[in-house]
Amino acid sequence: MSETVLGGGRLAAAIARRPPSVLVVARDGWDDGDWAAAHDRGEPWLPVWTELDRVVIGPLVRPGARGCVWCVQKWRAGAPERDQWTEQLRTDDRIAARPSDWLSDVAAESVRELLHSGVAENRCWYLGLRDLSLTRHTFLPDPLCPVCGALPEDTAARAEIVPRSRPKPSVRAARIGELSEPRLTELYVDAETGVVAPPRGLRDSLFPLAEAVLTEYGYRGEAGFGRTRDFASCRATAVAEALERLGGQWPWGKRTTVRGSYAELAADALDPRSLGLFPAARYLEPDCPYQPFTEDAVVSWVWAYSFREARPVLVPETYAYYRTTWQPGAAAPDKPFTFEISNGCALGGCVEEAILHGILEVVERDAFLMTWYARMPVPEVDLARAPDPRIGLVVERIERTGYRLRVFDMTLAEAIPAFWVLAQDTTGAATRPRVVCTSGSALDPAAAVLTALGELAPIIEQEARRYPAEAERARRMAADPELVRVMTDHALCNATPEAYDRFGFLLSGDRRTGWDRLGRTPWPGHADLRDDLTEAVARMLAGGMDVVVVDQTSPLHEAAGLTCVKVIAPGALSMTFGHRNRRTTGLPRLHEVPYRLGHAPRPLTDADLNPHPHPFP
Repeated sequence: MSETVLGGGRLAAAIARRPPSVLVVARDGWDDGDWAAAHDRGEPWLPVWTELDRVVIGPLVRPGARGCVWCVQKWRAGAPERDQWTEQLRTDDRIAARPSDWLSDVAAESVRELLHSGVAENRCWYLGLRDLSLTRHTFLPDPLCPVCGALPEDTAARAEIVPRSRPKPSVRAARIGELSEPRLTELYVDAETGVVAPPRGLRDSLFPLAEAVLTEYGYRGEAGFGRTRDFASCRATAVAEALERLGGQWPWGKRTTVRGSYAELAADALDPRSLGLFPAARYLEPDCPYQPFTEDAVVSWVWAYSFREARPVLVPETYAYYRTTWQPGAAAPDKPFTFEISNGCALGGCVEEAILHGILEVVERDAFLMTWYARMPVPEVDLARAPDPRIGLVVERIERTGYRLRVFDMTLAEAIPAFWVLAQDTTGAATRPRVVCTSGSALDPAAAVLTALGELAPIIEQEARRYPAEAERARRMAADPELVRVMTDHALCNATPEAYDRFGFLLSGDRRTGWDRLGRTPWPGHADLRDDLTEAVARMLAGGMDVVVVDQTSPLHEAAGLTCVKVIAPGALSMTFGHRNRRTTGLPRLHEVPYRLGHAPRPLTDADLNPHPHPFP
């Protein structure tokens, strides 16, 4: 055997007859027992092995460099469309050490010649043994890889944010550029080794829609969705949203190092009570997965940036990331103080863009919950006079399905446009959802409404498909809110005829308003995105809130020049799912704002709040 070939069998023998200049570890089965020894030699090496009806070649591993065969195996093991039996076969010694019956001399020689045609660190090859077909699979280094990963420590200095000038393509634009579907696909999408599975276009929907599922790395089923005007941009948006979800799960870019209690860290820490907690009784329930906040509770904290204080502050890790309990290889996770989701998570082509869109999401969710909990009779928008003709086209297309569309201006004191969109059934059929809702926010009111309508269309279709089979369960949830446990329960519960009267505060009366009066204070026409961000932050601070930003960017995002953040606004209502998880305790703004806006005759008490589960889908 050659000095540059480790292993044994037909593959190793064929490669040794004309060995490449790089060390090769070759096996006729799935056995990876030689990999560690090859890696310990400290020189570049190439793994080659056989899996039943294919040979896997590569990637080229350079010890000390990011990206290795163990990264590839991690992505492959979590591929959403993988064969469910592959992991069991790979770990079965009887199969791992057995040569593939499909491996022929011709195939082994083909592998040898491929090694001389060029190998690379960022890809591996599959040689099909049935037909000698060849496919290439690229991958990105896994930041959490125990072999080649090396995350920097999370520090206050890394959390500093100094907004930079970001000229926009036009005054009306809210982003500095368009997503490139080819570039995102090249970097992230691969059914075998990608961070994201190939997006699926749902072609039977009213409007273009695509779904992109993340690799099942620790948590299964997370996906991004794209809802735009064509399938190409839908796919790009779906991949981008999947990457946004990835950033919010757990720290991929920095290693959490601060641990302590609020009492110890208060000089630099955000008070968790300002983010909304559960009523005390919730923590006493036997199945409660949360811990009550006390100033002496010891938890992990991450650094964020506070715009109000103009300095880094500490935030509990379980607020900054919403799936820390699923992080692979992590120490025993903390019990969160309350329920947290991707609320405020956003992706952008720069940090300014990401923060701005994180603010918009926080504003949208806060306004929706404020409107629902306080039952605010907000004005209805006159859709017939919409300044953007696309709004009328979307409305007409949806209304063909038997729903009347209504839009309500729920913009709050911060004057950042936010709208509630509602589809109201007009057929009276018992098998159809009576009401379906969602919301949207953008700097321009027309853009916010158009975005919200685009979100609503597929939700209507989804709810219409599942409602007939779940109507009885929906009625039980309408009668007993404790049965509303997960996200999809909220829309279902509120789609029943029994829940229809709960929307009376919106649907009754005549409070029609014109487009020239929307948004409370018109948004200035900025040519620089930094000016839009400065404006948004100033309006949030004037409303009595802060803008606290956790930079969730990882090397995976940086590969495409993207930035991922989570925006936290102390005092704002955060979206929750499961009726028992509503976070309203310790938020005086909920009681005061409806009164200040003229929607209530006095400041509200807890007894005044809407007791029913919210209808956000």
